[in-house]
Amino acid sequence: MARGRRTDLKTAALVMELSESGLSHVQVGERLGLASQTVDGIVNGDFGWGKIAERSVFRRYRELQNQTLEADARDLAHEAFKQARIALPKASFYQAVIGGATLIDKARLLAGESTQNIEVHTKLEVEGLDKLSDLLSQRLLSNDVSKQDK
Repeated sequence: MARGRRTDLKTAALVMELSESGLSHVQVGERLGLASQTVDGIVNGDFGWGKIAERSVFRRYRELQNQTLEADARDLAHEAFKQARIALPKASFYQAVIGGATLIDKARLLAGESTQNIEVHTKLEVEGLDKLSDLLSQRLLSNDVSKQDK
């Protein structure tokens, strides 16, 4: 049973954001000054938090916090890019390639472009290749037989 004062909606929304960003419940609690059991209850929807999380005001808090976190992340990324430019001459080839590839990937992500390209082959394409392979095999075999006849 819940004891003490109920956590305010703004803090509860931040609990959800931080938890979804990958922090453990203990880390979220330490960062926000909450008991890990309180964080567990909010994240798991216990003690009425499941219904509260469905309310529009709670969702709006989460949207605003997400925007703030995104802006902070962009600011930090900007500073990190400045440091990367300074450190680049000292980087090994491997570090430069990994860093450059990561930066390109993140730039594509921010631009709304794909960061993974997957090629999908359908069964019809494979069957078409099988038919082509069979025809080529027959042609090669018939060429071998005609050479032997000469």
